Amino acid sequence: MKHHPAWLAAGLVLAVVLACNLGKKSNSNNSNANNSNGAVTNKNSDSDTGSGEFIQDIHMAKDNGRGAPGDETETFEAGDHTVHCVVKLKQAKGGTQMKFSWWIVDAEGSKNQKIKDIDYSTKPLENIVHGHLTLPQDWPIGKYKVQVYVNGAVDRTVNYEVQ
Repeated sequence: MKHHPAWLAAGLVLAVVLACNLGKKSNSNNSNANNSNGAVTNKNSDSDTGSGEFIQDIHMAKDNGRGAPGDETETFEAGDHTVHCVVKLKQAKGGTQMKFSWWIVDAEGSKNQKIKDIDYSTKPLENIVHGHLTLPQDWPIGKYKVQVYVNGAVDRTVNYEVQ
């Protein structure tokens, strides 16, 4: 009896998909921390929206003074004119479509207001991507978030504050 190569390939793909899905269900890595006002924030965990299917890690970072991400943080000062969102993808694959959607959650009278979307397409072997946003004046005090889309769907969200 001769086996057709297409059936063999389909069987292998099915086995890989099942293995990945089973691994996801048993490997939940949530670490919640209380911020200074007692609210729970999600740090390095699946976000309040999105599947977390493509993003391994996400965090905010201060500017290092040369336009690149520096120290990891969840809070910025109003005078930190550039804020960075750093994403580590689970796989490095060229052509992955990324979108950083920056939002005001609640800051000095503004609520649930989109600031800006930044689109990016990864290069081959690139698995660390960062989006940054610069405001020429001081940031309004308050709460913000960045929703990170991968290939058109929200994958993770990171919250941060300006104090």
